[in-house]
Amino acid sequence: MATKRVTQHRIFDLAITLFVIAIAATLRAAFCPVGDETIANTPTPIGIVLQNLQASIPSLSAVIWCIVVMYAGLSVGRYAAKYSIYPAYTLMAIPILGVMATAVIVSGDYLVSSAVLLLMLYATKFIHRCVMRTKSFGDLSLAFLLYGVIPLVFAPAAALYVVLPILVLGLYNSWRQWLVAVCSLIFPLLSVCYWGWCAGEEFLNPAQLIYNSAFADSEFHLFSTLNPASILLLGVLIMMVLCTISLVISDRYSLKVNSRTAMRFNSFMLAACIALCFLPSSTATTFVLMSVPLSMLVPLMFVRMGFGFTETLYRLMLIFAAVNMVAMCWG
Repeated sequence: MATKRVTQHRIFDLAITLFVIAIAATLRAAFCPVGDETIANTPTPIGIVLQNLQASIPSLSAVIWCIVVMYAGLSVGRYAAKYSIYPAYTLMAIPILGVMATAVIVSGDYLVSSAVLLLMLYATKFIHRCVMRTKSFGDLSLAFLLYGVIPLVFAPAAALYVVLPILVLGLYNSWRQWLVAVCSLIFPLLSVCYWGWCAGEEFLNPAQLIYNSAFADSEFHLFSTLNPASILLLGVLIMMVLCTISLVISDRYSLKVNSRTAMRFNSFMLAACIALCFLPSSTATTFVLMSVPLSMLVPLMFVRMGFGFTETLYRLMLIFAAVNMVAMCWG
């Protein structure tokens, strides 16, 4: 029944939902920032450039962020359908990305968040294309090149340099693929180090900057910004994730081997992104980072579980998202 009823969520309805969430959340964050949403990210080689650019175009930066969220939401829905990740057709990734990226908390570093979201989006695209279709070194290399750029923009993501070489072993057992992935992962950092060295700096200065920024205190306090509505919203999202992971573990015969591999990778990537919240340099941009693997993972629940249960969770998610934005405006 769930497989048949999930198709009632049409692309037009989901796209409008995404647009409304993205626009409302951006306007709320621009005019009514609360708590530590205005805390800037710790400096990184590319992040500094984006922060300086935003200082000169603050209003346009908010518009760019809104457009990027809408584009990313539509893209994850398209990738899910294009690469046949789920046992049935579903586009539920579209609103889920919008809610996770914007409806809980929004970082005031709009351009940094936009760059992180786009990098994570395209890295996810190439890793899914590699797993589900091509099995090529090219797609694997492109995915890890993009993952390797993220720490140059967002310092807490430097933990990915340690985590991803382990996660790639969950995709392939071959050392050739592992070597390609690891070399591609560190290539952006080495390129920036070489660029700085050519400009007269110490070769490892960019790497040292990222390391120091990753463990620097950003003074961001998550629970000082969250309110009861945002906590309930996170509770619903956590429930969705737990239901999906339980399906990946227990429902062995409904998922293809490649789909199970993709879901396993998304699960571990989401766990790694959640772990970044415990770094002292973490900011609201961490929610942007985790929005992509979460939105690629959760739609499996809408396909495999009962329509009444999943529809209730979906409506609760939207209700708490709306209440949270209103509460932040009036808080």
